[in-house]
Amino acid sequence: MKHANEKVSNEWKKTFLELLLYSRVLQFGEFKTKSGRTTPYFFNTGNFSSGRTIGSVAACYAQLISKEFGGKVTNLFGPAYKGIPLCVAASQSLAALLDRDIGFTFNRKEQKDHGEGGSLIGASYSEPHQVVVIEDVLTGGTSLRETMHLMRGFPVKVIGCAIGVDRQERGLGEKRAAIEIEKEFNVPVRAILTLDEIVDLLFEREVLGKIWVNADAKKRIDAYRAEYGA
Repeated sequence: MKHANEKVSNEWKKTFLELLLYSRVLQFGEFKTKSGRTTPYFFNTGNFSSGRTIGSVAACYAQLISKEFGGKVTNLFGPAYKGIPLCVAASQSLAALLDRDIGFTFNRKEQKDHGEGGSLIGASYSEPHQVVVIEDVLTGGTSLRETMHLMRGFPVKVIGCAIGVDRQERGLGEKRAAIEIEKEFNVPVRAILTLDEIVDLLFEREVLGKIWVNADAKKRIDAYRAEYGA
């Protein structure tokens, strides 16, 4: 087995992992997901709740977007609600990294029928933006599919999806949700970290003064992934 640092050499990936752990966004134990599955690990980006932390998180998203889509992107879209602070902060970091301005847009859960009206806030989608969609975690792909269908209602081009963590689980069929979405919408889906990378970096290794994934924890993770992973 290769050492984790050989598999995941990007410093911003390791920084992102430490942010997940420090902010208790990533936790290990026993949790029930929205789908009713009992999972040995859980992600809640709502725990990114300070200026410095969200700034560091945004810098990691900016590195990913710059690497994968930097030459084309003009706008970041963040689906309500957790995608909103991510797209706003990431647009600032990405603008600094690319040395050009980057717009941001997010949606309301319910369309507004008074005032300025509409379902979107931020940069107007009446212009032909090159959009990267921001998501926190990809599990079965339901939320991301909803966003992609929403984007079809506007004259913009989605050139990619930037995910914080890809749990590498099955989507509607037997393939990984990310692969299904790429094929269905013809849009690349890229993650700062996959679950494989997280386990490689944490298994029996001390990070932030603690062993997060020991042999017992890895056994539970492997069992869960055997049932729901792809």
